[in-house]
Amino acid sequence: MISSILLSAFLTVAFLVTGGYALLRWASLRAGVAGHHGDQIAELCHLLMSLAMIGMVYGYAGPVADVVQIVGFGAFALYFLLRWVDGLRAHPSAAHGCRGAGHHFVMSAAMVWMVAAMPLLMGPMTSGSSGGHAGHAGHGGSDMGATMSMPAAPAPTWALGVSWAVIVLLVVGAGFWARESLLAPVGAPAPEPVLVGGGTTDMSGPGRPHPVARALTPRTDAACHCLMSLAMALGFLPML
Repeated sequence: MISSILLSAFLTVAFLVTGGYALLRWASLRAGVAGHHGDQIAELCHLLMSLAMIGMVYGYAGPVADVVQIVGFGAFALYFLLRWVDGLRAHPSAAHGCRGAGHHFVMSAAMVWMVAAMPLLMGPMTSGSSGGHAGHAGHGGSDMGATMSMPAAPAPTWALGVSWAVIVLLVVGAGFWARESLLAPVGAPAPEPVLVGGGTTDMSGPGRPHPVARALTPRTDAACHCLMSLAMALGFLPML
């Protein structure tokens, strides 16, 4: 899908990093050793998003895959939208809702739009066109030649406008998380007590964060969000 080898390599590495980090965060949350609060659904969404973006870089897609991604990321978008609204209602004067659920909503909606808009922005695939003419034995050659010689129809203006709006939102989100990464504390947060069997217990021991928690800091979380937003914005450019 992407003709630039340099861009393909950068996006592949970027999404391998974000996917691996999301998997580590999800596993640490499941095991209760993350060291601070997190959202397992958000990390699962990040993991699936990273895998889907790597697939798009190399053109791995099809009708079934497109439908699965639209439905799946649409469900994620709805979940995060509801979380965002609840957060804004609970904290109307704070940026609380936008920092987490709002950002994840934008990214999930961007994935839905990327998959749905690809035929509008890039035109029908040549293989699909040739397959449609394969059954016409007498006219297959002429139809193929006509299809190959026809210039691609320009993308609708409104689709380009929506895509650029999504890119701007992703870049703004990347800037926000870059700032959060710079302002966040370097070390891991203090371990949080976890309620176990009716009593309060520290999962990683008093004053001794779990080794995984030391790597999963607010700074690395914000840096991962920043990288993912920026990489997704770059992933849109070959479609325009």
